[in-house]
Amino acid sequence: MNFLNKLLIASADLPTLDGVENWGIEVAKQAVVIIVVFLVAKYFAKLRFGQIIICCVLGGVVTFVVGNWDYVSRMIEAFINTF
Repeated sequence: MNFLNKLLIASADLPTLDGVENWGIEVAKQAVVIIVVFLVAKYFAKLRFGQIIICCVLGGVVTFVVGNWDYVSRMIEAFINTF
């Protein structure tokens, strides 16, 4: 019976905990991209090119922080430890 359960779970392709974490990161990145695209379209309609550039830069920074949280948290910890 245990073999049958493993066979069913493997065929269902259910996510592991690593898969859930990666899925959460991807969802957060996609949410940032959707918000940035919405803001760029809004500012493009108003012809505010400075706001478009700022929105793209901030969206890139947020996407980097979400995707590389371990690296960013180590950088912040090292910065705080210098004081």
